[in-house]
Amino acid sequence: MKINEAAKQLRTSAWTLRYYEQVGIMAPVARTSGMRDYTATDIAQIKTILDLRDCGVTIDEIKQLQAENSVAGQCQILTTQAAELRAQIAQLQDSLERLETKITRLPTQTLQVNGQR
Repeated sequence: MKINEAAKQLRTSAWTLRYYEQVGIMAPVARTSGMRDYTATDIAQIKTILDLRDCGVTIDEIKQLQAENSVAGQCQILTTQAAELRAQIAQLQDSLERLETKITRLPTQTLQVNGQR
């Protein structure tokens, strides 16, 4: 499968696929007549990378996961990311609650920003 077809199937860009190869989180894709030819194995690997990226795992962390030979080591990297996501969720939940409080108070008081009403 050519790069544009792969990108479309994966709902990403050809640039992203080239970038993953360039930074070394993907092995170089086999070429036919000088053009990348993605196999089902390549597509599966990219899906895993895209899923990790969607979960907030950085390129460097993906490299660490790939270099880590033990399941325990990989689990630790992913556990750390899960903890970071939980902290972000807690912060967002707090922000949402504060905004909802402001919204419920608006009918009784005007919100003041920069000393103006």
